[in-house]
Amino acid sequence: MPATPTTLNRVRYFELGLDLLAEVGAKGVTIDALCTRLQVTKGSFYHHFAGVRDFMAQLLAYWEDRYGQRLAREALAARGPAEMIPLMKHGAAYDVHHEAESAIRALAQSDPCAAEAQRRVDQGREDLLTDAYVAVGMTPDTARALARIGVAILVGTQQRERPVDRDGLFSLLDEYQRWAEHSAGTDRLRGGTR
Repeated sequence: MPATPTTLNRVRYFELGLDLLAEVGAKGVTIDALCTRLQVTKGSFYHHFAGVRDFMAQLLAYWEDRYGQRLAREALAARGPAEMIPLMKHGAAYDVHHEAESAIRALAQSDPCAAEAQRRVDQGREDLLTDAYVAVGMTPDTARALARIGVAILVGTQQRERPVDRDGLFSLLDEYQRWAEHSAGTDRLRGGTR
């Protein structure tokens, strides 16, 4: 279904909201900042959102779908772990809005809505990796442990680096993939490249 002008405007608000989160944190996501950057009136904002709290709730839902669930759906559409794991590695390094995720993690410390969205995204990533590792013959316990390590690499990098060095993260994930292959006793986790 083609996007409507309203959908496109909302997406522009959401992408800018993520950029503002990345640049200045949650306190910088204001109606004034959004409208100034988009060069629209406050009436335009209120046409789409009831206020900042409504915007933030919808922004978190957008982020969860776009940068959490969409990447998971794409990985699941792959034809097996040999394609899925490299796709997930590439997505984790290059398709995630790392700086915004770091700000969402900070917001999650005091905002239950952000905390729940973050938990779902992290859990979805961990579950997807676990399933992929089980599919190549790992025991569920080993698969879950390796999946948790993979998510921890992503989260740790986001917390340590600003901005995140995407090529460096890809290299870390490449090394992580070698560990996983060693644990699986297989090279079936190889498939794609950058």
